[in-house]
Amino acid sequence: MAVSYNKLWNLVRQNKMKKGDLARAAEISSYWMSKLNKDQPVQMEVMLRLCKVFHCDIGDLMEVIEED
Repeated sequence: MAVSYNKLWNLVRQNKMKKGDLARAAEISSYWMSKLNKDQPVQMEVMLRLCKVFHCDIGDLMEVIEED
């Protein structure tokens, strides 16, 4: 299985934010931002912080892609 954070990046654009703004607002490190940029899994704590920034659920930020 793979993950995609396209929904997250769409929200960032819609809110006229930069990725650095997001990192500061969610209080997440460059390490986690790098993992998000590469569509790699991150800890649940990171996802919860992002949900708090956008007042949304995890499914509004990411999707799981099943691989064959």
